[in-house]
Amino acid sequence: MISQEIISALQKRYAVRTFDGSKKVSNEDLNTILESGRLSPSSFGFEPWKFIVVTNPEIREKMSVAGYGQTKITDASHLIVIAYRTDADKLASELVERTAITRDKTKEELSAFQKMAEGAINNRQGDAKEAWLKAQTYIPLGIMIETASILGIDNCPMEGFDSEQINTILGLKEKNLSVTTILAIGYRGDDAYVNMPKVRRSYNEVVETIS
Repeated sequence: MISQEIISALQKRYAVRTFDGSKKVSNEDLNTILESGRLSPSSFGFEPWKFIVVTNPEIREKMSVAGYGQTKITDASHLIVIAYRTDADKLASELVERTAITRDKTKEELSAFQKMAEGAINNRQGDAKEAWLKAQTYIPLGIMIETASILGIDNCPMEGFDSEQINTILGLKEKNLSVTTILAIGYRGDDAYVNMPKVRRSYNEVVETIS
């Protein structure tokens, strides 16, 4: 069995190129999308990310330059910048502190867990650690895309931008963050791609069952 509601929403979605700048996503829907991202799984539960919602028109104009003039940056209802943490050395202790508070445990009771968490971070160095942190942020990106689509909100994930410029415009380095992707959400405008059939490999080509 397939849930037609979910599949229909995902069939309808595509990477919108042109947004209708006059149509805005409600605060309730925006918060639902962001909350779905917050609830995303991550390795060890580190949550090595932050979501920055950009609505300021002047800042978005600057971001558009860093995004090679893509109009979706200025015309979408909201931009959600998904950034990864660059201070990975703090993630384990933060996780232990969250866990202790949420589950009413002492840090001493969680010492073995902290050692495992620290090992998961320290076993990765340099480019491998950065790649791992970036990879984590694609999990909430995917979940927010699905949530938006089910809500009937158009969206477009973006990687086509100068990340150093985006980091500078938003002051991310000072916050120990670096941009991975940007999710534009809103409502499609006069977009030439709206009626194009979705191109995907067949189900049997991408799904294999080993039993």
